[in-house]
Amino acid sequence: MKVMKMKCKSMKYNVISTLFVMLLFSGALFAGFYFQKNGGTSSSYFFGGATGLLLVAIANSIRILRMKKNPKYKKEQETAQKDERLISLRNRSMAVAYYLTVMGAAVASIISAVRGDMNSAENFSLLLSMSLVVYLVSYLILSHKE
Repeated sequence: MKVMKMKCKSMKYNVISTLFVMLLFSGALFAGFYFQKNGGTSSSYFFGGATGLLLVAIANSIRILRMKKNPKYKKEQETAQKDERLISLRNRSMAVAYYLTVMGAAVASIISAVRGDMNSAENFSLLLSMSLVVYLVSYLILSHKE
């Protein structure tokens, strides 16, 4: 039996990420069925998350198939991954998204506390704290690599 090897790092990354998303989809789907069976109201939350994960997996699978069938597109993807301008743009985009998430959690925590919903305020502040800890740890790890 002949095994086809993938030489493209982006192709391997896309396959692995698609499999991971499908694993998350399965977990969300099973959690939805579990909560629906037990009469929980959070089953729609898990079904909605599972739907989103399924759509991400389908879109990623389409990209993988397109890369396999179209060598020109595959080359464009490989070039884009190595292009320093795009790497810088991705890094800035991630930084802005992180900043907006942290600021949004802080504002939501304050608004929830003012409205008297301390449970939501605590959850938002926990999200904020966890985000900052992840940022600090990843910064320390990445700064030692360079």
